[in-house]
Amino acid sequence: MNYSYFFWILILLHCQLNAQLFQNSGAISTSMAGLDVNNENVWSINNNIAHLSKIENPTISISSFQPFLVKDFITSSLVLGLPTKDGAFGFNYSSNGNKYLRMHNIGLGYSKNLGLNLQSGIKLNYFLINAGDFYNKKSLISADIGLSAKLSKELNIGMILKNPTLSKLSSFNDERLSTSIQFAAGYKFSNDLTLHTGIKKDINYPTSFLTAIHYQPNQKISINGGIGTKPNLAAFGMSFDLDNFTLSIASQVHQILGWSPDFSIVYQFK
Repeated sequence: MNYSYFFWILILLHCQLNAQLFQNSGAISTSMAGLDVNNENVWSINNNIAHLSKIENPTISISSFQPFLVKDFITSSLVLGLPTKDGAFGFNYSSNGNKYLRMHNIGLGYSKNLGLNLQSGIKLNYFLINAGDFYNKKSLISADIGLSAKLSKELNIGMILKNPTLSKLSSFNDERLSTSIQFAAGYKFSNDLTLHTGIKKDINYPTSFLTAIHYQPNQKISINGGIGTKPNLAAFGMSFDLDNFTLSIASQVHQILGWSPDFSIVYQFK
C-alpha cells in the first residue's frame, strides 16, 4: 500500500471515530460552526432529531462536505423528512472515503410533538467501515436522543445526545464510537435576527463553546455565521430560497487544518 494512503487512513480513522464518522449536518449547520441543535429543517435528522417534527412538507436534501479540503474526506449525504400528524420520520445516508477506506452511514429516526412547545425524538444509526484487505470490514449501531422546547416567543432550547450506549467498534483496546452532547439556546431578537449560544462536550475532548447568528434580511436570503472554541474555528454561509428549492453554501475555517466547504440543496414537495 502507498504510504501516503496509509497515513490518511490513520488520520481518517482517528478523526471520524471521534466525530461521529463525519456524519454530515448540512451547509446551514456548517455555516453556524456546528451549533445546530435549534435548527428547524430536514437536516435535523442528523443535528437534533427532535426538531424534525417542525417540517411541514415532505422534504429531501443532498449535500457535499469536504473537511479541510482533503479529497478523501469528501462526504456525500442524502436526507429525507416525512411529516405525520403528530411528528415526522427521517432517513439519512452518508458516504465518504477512497478505495482503501470507505465509510457508510444509514440512519432512521422519528420525532414527536409532546405538546405545542415540546418535542422529542430518537434515531438509530448503522455505520459500515470498509477498509478492504488491510482492516477488513467493521460495523456498529448507535443511537441519538434529542429534545427541544420553546420557553417563550423569543427563546428556544435544544439538546442532542449522540451514542449514549458507548457503542463498541473493536474489542482491541476497547475501541468505541465517540459519545457527545450538545446543548444550546436561541434567542430571537426580531423576525430578522436570532442569536444562538451553546456548548458541546465530547467525552474524548475538552468542552467547546459555540456562538452563532442567523440574519434574514428578506424572504429569499439568509446569512449565518459562527465561532467555536477547542478547536478554534470560524464559519460563514448564505442560503437562497428559490420557491421549492433552497440552496446553501458555507465554509468553516479550522485554526490548524484550514477550510471545510459545504454545499446543500433542499427541495420541499409543496
